Amino acid sequence: MIVKMKKIFMVVQDKDMFSTLESLCAVGVVHVEHHQRPSGKEISSLKDDVCCLERVVDTLSQQPSVVDQMDLMPMQHQGQYSSFGMIKKDVWEGKAEEILGLVGLIAQYEENLGKRQIQINQWEAWGNFDPEDIEMLEKKGFYIRFVEVPENKLDQCPEGVVLEKIFARDGIARCLAISREEVKLPFTGIPLLPISLEDLKNEQEHDAQRIVTAEEKIAEDVKYSESFKNILSAVKEDLMFHQVYEGRGSEVSLSYIKGFCPEDKTAELQTVAQKGQWGLLVEDPAENDNIPTMLKNPKWVNFIKPVFDFINIVPGYKEVDISMFFLIFFSIFVGMLIGDAGYGMLFLLLTGWTQATTGKKVADKTPFFLVYVLCGCIIGWGVLTGTFFGQQWLPSGTFQPVLPWLKNNENIQMFCFLLGAVHLSVAHVWRAIMKAPSIAFLSEVGWLALVWGMFFAAKMLILGAAMPGFAKLFFIVGPVLVVGFTSPNKNPLKAIGPGLGDLALNVINTFTDVVSYIRLFAVGLATVAVADATNAMAMDIGFGSPVSAIITLIILFIGHTINIILALMAILVHGLRLNVLEFSGHLNMEWAGFSYSPFRRIRKA
Repeated sequence: MIVKMKKIFMVVQDKDMFSTLESLCAVGVVHVEHHQRPSGKEISSLKDDVCCLERVVDTLSQQPSVVDQMDLMPMQHQGQYSSFGMIKKDVWEGKAEEILGLVGLIAQYEENLGKRQIQINQWEAWGNFDPEDIEMLEKKGFYIRFVEVPENKLDQCPEGVVLEKIFARDGIARCLAISREEVKLPFTGIPLLPISLEDLKNEQEHDAQRIVTAEEKIAEDVKYSESFKNILSAVKEDLMFHQVYEGRGSEVSLSYIKGFCPEDKTAELQTVAQKGQWGLLVEDPAENDNIPTMLKNPKWVNFIKPVFDFINIVPGYKEVDISMFFLIFFSIFVGMLIGDAGYGMLFLLLTGWTQATTGKKVADKTPFFLVYVLCGCIIGWGVLTGTFFGQQWLPSGTFQPVLPWLKNNENIQMFCFLLGAVHLSVAHVWRAIMKAPSIAFLSEVGWLALVWGMFFAAKMLILGAAMPGFAKLFFIVGPVLVVGFTSPNKNPLKAIGPGLGDLALNVINTFTDVVSYIRLFAVGLATVAVADATNAMAMDIGFGSPVSAIITLIILFIGHTINIILALMAILVHGLRLNVLEFSGHLNMEWAGFSYSPFRRIRKA
């Protein structure tokens, strides 16, 4: 659910602002809304420091970890924190510059390797030669040029010029043009290398070794990883402090801060304000306030949070929290899109192994639990449909579907339409509850009728099923309710116009939205088809000999790996779309919110 917020105003004397901010940060419940845009040299400098430290932390995190972490700060520097946790820059700046300097050198060496390799590939076929020898011959009166000549024009050489063919490629001969006088040649010239091919290769080896050396030096600094993370947190704290301070409002000798606080935390804030003798006003947010969104759900519903974080969406404060339904239907969608018990077990084992090897380093285990839930749905759908790394490769009777009804494609398509109708019905029932007790809730009942009417229409038009007689009532009752109660407070005659407009704009979209759930069938069928095709190709070669067995295993590995990658992409494209667009659209959600981010300490104690 979306936590109810209160708007707060704090007023203190300018001289008490720093201590007040320290107390406010300690309680850590106020999302501060800046009165003016925070700016200044200190803020710019701290932003640069944060950027630098993030690059250092990211660089060190990509290196193999070490067991014994070392503190970057010598003992004499311990405790060099400001009142807000910032470590003095001279403690870490030198080591950070050293690490980032090495990163820059590695990038430069890699760029040189790439450019030089192009030159080597271009000139290697010419053989090893020294440009100084060419210059020496020119001083003795021999003019030598490297040229490209179409093979059918080798006999069109100017008089006094000898063409010595070195090699040919794609119908173009690479030649040396030799003459005693400087002659204008009708051929494409090739600029001479500044150094010999051998020297180029030596420079390649030297730069490659320099990269290894730089990477080894960076690896040695992994022992400072935790120290840099703590420093980064401290600098972020200080940046946040300065932003709040510079963003405050001020009048005469008073400073004030505006923000938002969860309703259940206001008593705690009032206690701190009373002790600090602040002026504190707590009130309900106004209609036009830009209020942050804080979600609070049971642990099992929070499993979906990594998905929200990944696609960076937050419901608006005045919208609704669909986390529970998002998790339920997203899990079903993933199960149907991949739908292979073999793949599900493979994902389950990989996730378990990842958590066992790296889980201790990850504070938030929620992503692991989410994957376990999704794996369960994938395995479940695979068991229901009898799919285990495909359907056709196992001997008859080995892995039979628990629900043979799902072996029929038309049945699965009908199930997709049914699932879509149920999913969209949840949205309209929800909106009807929000509109009640106003009579406007009947417009949502009308849309509910249209959703189910479109379900039967989809069955008729796509599956050829006869439309039941009662279903026709949906197309009568639905439009009447939508037109009549979209704007119930207006004159009924005046309400017909907006109602008809709303109906005309959305009724076709409702049909396409219901039909769009057939993508679950199409993608799931494609996943099974690719798995079966891969298995068939591999089994045609078989395991008759060691060579054929190796080829068979390679085909199986490549084919199923590609299939898994495509299935995972389908989750991002289709599984998320049905929740974020179709379902949310019927809820009139715009995902226009931003996360509640309180002013608080982030550095580890």
